[in-house]
Amino acid sequence: MLAKLVNKIPRDWLVFMYKHTPFTRFKNALVYQAQHKFLVAVLGIFTNDAGEVLLLKHVYRKQPWGIPGGWMELEQPGTALRREVREETGLEVEITSLAQAQFGQMPNRVDLIFTGRVIPGTFRPSAEISDICYCRVGEWPEGLPAHQKKLIQKLLK
Repeated sequence: MLAKLVNKIPRDWLVFMYKHTPFTRFKNALVYQAQHKFLVAVLGIFTNDAGEVLLLKHVYRKQPWGIPGGWMELEQPGTALRREVREETGLEVEITSLAQAQFGQMPNRVDLIFTGRVIPGTFRPSAEISDICYCRVGEWPEGLPAHQKKLIQKLLK
C-alpha cells in the first residue's frame, strides 16, 4: 500500500525528502516499506569429476527432476546454496562462479545461478529429495523441465 502511495510522489520530491531527513533508521524504514518485495533463490549447476550434471528428484513437483537450489535466509548467496544442497542431499559442493542472475515471477524473485563441482560423498535422502542422478548434457531423465535443460546447456557450453 505504501509503495503505491510513494510511487505517486514525483521523484524529485522523494530525493529531496530523503536527502533532508535526518534520521537514518527512519529513512531506511520508509524506503524498505515503499519498495516492492521479492525473494532471492540460489540455484546451482554442479558437475562431478566425469563432467556429469547433478540433478535432484524432488518429491513435491509434477516434473520431479531439477537442479539443486532453494531460498536464501539472510546469508551470503554461496553459503545459502551450499546449505541447501547439504540439507537436501547430504552432499557438499564447491562453487566456482556466479554464472547468471535473472528475474522470475510466481513468486517475484531474483534467481542467482552458480556453477561448480560436487565434492564426492554419500547421498542422503531428505523430506524434499528422494533421489539424485548424474547425467551427461542432453541425456536427461524424464521429468526435467525444458527451461532447466536450456539453462544447463547454456551455462555448460
